Amino acid sequence: MSNKKQKDLQVKVEVDICLKDVPPGNSKESPIVKNEEKLPPEELKRRDKILSEYTRLLDRYCEPHNKKSRWVMDKDLDRVLTEGRDMVALCNIPRGDYAGIAALSHTQIDDKDPLRIFVLQKGVVIINAVIFNHTKSIIEKNEGCMSFPYYPVKVGVHRYNKITVAYQTLEKSDEDKLPRLSDIIVEGLSSSSGHVFQHEISHLNGSNIYDADFKAESCEGLGFGMLSEKDTMKLYKKQNFNSQDKK
Repeated sequence: MSNKKQKDLQVKVEVDICLKDVPPGNSKESPIVKNEEKLPPEELKRRDKILSEYTRLLDRYCEPHNKKSRWVMDKDLDRVLTEGRDMVALCNIPRGDYAGIAALSHTQIDDKDPLRIFVLQKGVVIINAVIFNHTKSIIEKNEGCMSFPYYPVKVGVHRYNKITVAYQTLEKSDEDKLPRLSDIIVEGLSSSSGHVFQHEISHLNGSNIYDADFKAESCEGLGFGMLSEKDTMKLYKKQNFNSQDKK
């Protein structure tokens, strides 16, 4: 188990999953600028490619749902990378009334077999995140959600002031071109970063902030109630054993 406070730990994606060619725009209209008739054929071709990719990405959003995500194992890493690229791109292009977002969960683009991952806007992939401790104090925070692009920002979403979360990310592997799952990282979070983690983990646990029965507790554990730190660590060991056994 790793502790995020160690100076030598770098929590980052070791591959470039940022899509740099998608320009700002709006889902209601084309991101391509006017006066295209004056542009050379090469530029028109490039912009057609951008518009096609822009449209493909926005089409990846699925309708809001309450399906819980499943645990990520080594066999899922190809998919994590492929989906991660799209998810980071989606964080950086507008949809509806939102210019962009700080993070996106896999449940927002997959309602059939969602993985327990979410991405941060700069490209970090958070994997198998589990909140196993938090303060008793609850604060109200205004939140919106890219899965509800035209809803007004919801007032008074209940969030815990401080949380303790365990998760994995991707780290470079010397044996393979693919990154591998990192050791377990345990981190205490508060303020905006803590709220982002709670929002995305609620998604992964099958809850959305606009649900009529939404509660702060939705971010706890795997969505079935709080797990202790001991049980959380057992969960990682059990899943890792199963993953190795299936190789």
